Amino acid sequence: MIKKLFFFNLLNLLFFAGNLYSQKEYLPAVESFESDKILSFYKKENTSLSLSEERYRFGKKSLKWSFTGKSSFETHNFKILTLDESPLAYGIFFPASPTFAMSIYNEKAIDDKLQVSFYKNGEKSVYFNVNLNFSGWRRIWVPFYEMFGDAPKKGEQVSYNSFKISANLAQGNLFFDDIIFSQYQDDRHQYPDELVPFIKRDKILSDDFWMPLLSNYKRIENLDIKPVSMATKMDLKKFENIIAQDLTVPSKYKTYINSLRENFNKLNITEKNGKVYGPPLTFYHQQEYFDENQQGKNNFNDVKELALTLRKLSHFHQRSTPEETKQIEEMFILGTKYFLDQGWQAGSNGGTRHHVGYFVRGIAEAFFTMRYLLYQKGLLNNVAESMHWVFNLGVVLGDEKDFEVNIDYLNTEAYYHLMIIFLFEKQEQQAALLQAFSNYISITLAQQKEEFGFKIDGTSWHHDGHYAAYAYGAFKRVPSIIKTLSKTRFKISPEGHNNFKKAFLNSSKFSQKYDWGFGNAGRHPLEDYSISSLKDQYLLMANSGNPAATENIDKETAAAYIRLFGDEDVLNTTLFTSINNIQKQKLPKYFTMPYAATAIQRKGEDWAAIIKGYSKYVWASEIYVDENRYGRYPSNGTIQLLNKKGEKGSGFQQEGWDWNLYPGATIIYLPLKELEPKRPLLTFRSNETFAGANQLNDNGVFSMILNEGSGLNADGVNDAVGFPGKLKAKKSVFSFDDKLICIGTNISSVDSKNRTQTNLFQNFLNDEKLAVFVNDKEVKKFPFKEEIQIDKTSDNSVIDAYGNGYYIVSKNKITVQKKNQKSYHNEYSVNTGKTHTGDKGVKETEGDYASAWLQHGLAPKNQSYQYIIYPFLDEAKKENFSKIAKIDNSYSILRADSIAHIVKDLKTNTTGYVVFEADTNLENGILKSVSKPALIMARKEDANKTILSVVQPDLNFPEYQKGKFRNYSQSVKFSICLDGKWSAIITENVLAVVVTANETIISLKLKDGLSKEIALIKQ
Repeated sequence: MIKKLFFFNLLNLLFFAGNLYSQKEYLPAVESFESDKILSFYKKENTSLSLSEERYRFGKKSLKWSFTGKSSFETHNFKILTLDESPLAYGIFFPASPTFAMSIYNEKAIDDKLQVSFYKNGEKSVYFNVNLNFSGWRRIWVPFYEMFGDAPKKGEQVSYNSFKISANLAQGNLFFDDIIFSQYQDDRHQYPDELVPFIKRDKILSDDFWMPLLSNYKRIENLDIKPVSMATKMDLKKFENIIAQDLTVPSKYKTYINSLRENFNKLNITEKNGKVYGPPLTFYHQQEYFDENQQGKNNFNDVKELALTLRKLSHFHQRSTPEETKQIEEMFILGTKYFLDQGWQAGSNGGTRHHVGYFVRGIAEAFFTMRYLLYQKGLLNNVAESMHWVFNLGVVLGDEKDFEVNIDYLNTEAYYHLMIIFLFEKQEQQAALLQAFSNYISITLAQQKEEFGFKIDGTSWHHDGHYAAYAYGAFKRVPSIIKTLSKTRFKISPEGHNNFKKAFLNSSKFSQKYDWGFGNAGRHPLEDYSISSLKDQYLLMANSGNPAATENIDKETAAAYIRLFGDEDVLNTTLFTSINNIQKQKLPKYFTMPYAATAIQRKGEDWAAIIKGYSKYVWASEIYVDENRYGRYPSNGTIQLLNKKGEKGSGFQQEGWDWNLYPGATIIYLPLKELEPKRPLLTFRSNETFAGANQLNDNGVFSMILNEGSGLNADGVNDAVGFPGKLKAKKSVFSFDDKLICIGTNISSVDSKNRTQTNLFQNFLNDEKLAVFVNDKEVKKFPFKEEIQIDKTSDNSVIDAYGNGYYIVSKNKITVQKKNQKSYHNEYSVNTGKTHTGDKGVKETEGDYASAWLQHGLAPKNQSYQYIIYPFLDEAKKENFSKIAKIDNSYSILRADSIAHIVKDLKTNTTGYVVFEADTNLENGILKSVSKPALIMARKEDANKTILSVVQPDLNFPEYQKGKFRNYSQSVKFSICLDGKWSAIITENVLAVVVTANETIISLKLKDGLSKEIALIKQ
């Protein structure tokens, strides 16, 4: 036995060595079977192997396996890729493991299996079975750690020297192509399906909502169908017509059949003898290793390209001549057959379908529009099954306790769930799924305590934070669902409707007019993201009626529509105002979003100041592998001043933008190569719990403790992270009337090479002679740079190029400059040389700018600043700004140190308290001390009455593992001590009031970072 084993291993070794020699030491990492020579590297048993042009993906050939009974083939001729050789979108940031990939074509489904095995030194090491109950192409990805036998550990490099496919099947053929023997793949992305259902068998598969699940698909197959009434049938037909109308392109677009034919021909799809041919239909093709030497030209059709083509064909089907219609139908049916033949069928995941919703929306629209043609051609059932599988429709039939809101779902799949329900032929099926869908949407829209979704303060959470760009996607799709189902038995519940409406309307409150600003831009700073294209959605929400379904028009949404879009829509504006007596939305003068550490101060519609911070629960920004590469500072206590013209009209644009100089931010000024983090993904949260805002009537106070020294990464790999400069500061902004009083204390860093500073402004200059004012002196000169040393005799003011005045109270040196700035596009990495859009991406940008900042020096300790902002001055105030600001006695800064920042507004007799340290006598006004840090405002109504507004800024999210939170606030108990004897009503938030000889202690329970008012009556 030992001799036989030795002889067998020797033969294998010689066979392996011979292959190496004949290949001149070149071993393929991927095999596409293009050369006849490849057959010499394959041993076979009871098998015929040939290279075939009957079926193929990349290249022009595949391996045809003709088998009878117990059969197999194997090879030693392959290479295993290392981690460095594998194409990974995020590098090593997310865990990745060696993964086997292969394409199989089956002409006829077989109720049996084949086995894939890898050997080491003649011994079978790992293996798995592939179910063959399918027809057409299939792509599989199988991680080695998921295989059976002596499987490696997750992430561990593998080493095998033989690959084998075996089966015991009746006579037949299978085709194999584009085998990647082993490359590292992101461990999140390999998906189970009917071919390889064992993948991720130790995971809760529903945690990844993108993943089509066999269990969900089975729910559709096992759905209990009941008869439906005529009224229900009429509703169903109405919904179907609404969706069809929504997909109809305007009549001004005419059919250009030659153009449609040209677009379709680019796909290079043909049909011969009932067989469909075409390039591989790929999904995330860049995730797979590709070798042109093995696979030929990288020629493929991305599923998104097919979707665009089929959707365009569907648009013109009903508006063409009979001959054009015939051609459109022929192209569409061929494209559909190709789609199905390429493996986009129920039960197949193609290796991965991660984020699939973004790619197949157009396919769903096309199939819905052409559903009657598909029925006539006998393809509707196959197409319906495919769409129900790909979009994971069966999730709506699951257990309600497992329902979880997800903004990606609301953006990419929810409306398409509604749409593809009408691919069922029977209305009884449609009604059952539609009722389940309405229930699912109702429950998930109402949720406030999940990882994603719409929070109690109206923020929209995705990627563990308020994310306006992702919310926009949900705002774009959900109103169509609510409007379509409104006023029927399938309508969305009041709870779901109301919670979504609150977040939807918030977009009108945190934007100016349409722009939501850089602080909440996520990974899309200074790009053209806004709510300007939500006109139809605001109208849909307004006409959906109120959440309680007691009114036909939602007045709040209609009011917002009038303000945002009324000037361009006389008809609906007149309907809302004259007939329904709805007036234009009046924006709050001060508005807070605690779950975004954001406050917005306004003067009507004239201007808005967006103030932004971050904390342990709210991230600073999202820095992605190829987006927002320099986004370290947009939440460092920034203050973005926007006029009626929005970002670009207020001097904010990407060309030439210095990513260090976000206005209001306290920063360490770094070369961009150092400002860009080395890691591909960074969503930084500090370890500080103090960030938030308080409001009382039209005024407010924002504050944060800035600490870059240590924190956690909120998204992706949840590891400890910090910045080497260890920048710290206590920052606050008091918003009283039309000014912002800015205070910073305890500013420190350990960076002795790069300066620390607090930025005042950075303005794009569309004309280099656009003036700034320094101590009331007009500066048109360009370039210009001046350092101002403040002394007792100076006026201490700067007016930026857009008319915002900055009066500096503290004695910091000020730098003011105008110059041409050269910068990098946010999607370009100076460290890797890569851009978001490859070689076509913009790398360097430039523009003319004016900027100013307060100096804190190198490695400062306990530095501070105080300055006042007067936004968008009129011409009269600009002429004498320094003098006007100097004699402004409407406010008083009472304290600015490590304990507290306290400012009094004399016009309203309101004192704002930012208390950083507990149990310390504040020695100013009614508030003596607090048991925990807090934001408090006190307005004295008269000698006997004072109104308090109290915020406990610690959101206190429950932590289920280190650095991972449930993203909803828990109550924080604390007390405040007041000077004198006061009474207050016991409420849900006021737990107790204890009065002693000279003071009053009020015990409180607060959460969500929201302002709570308490009326105090003097005893």
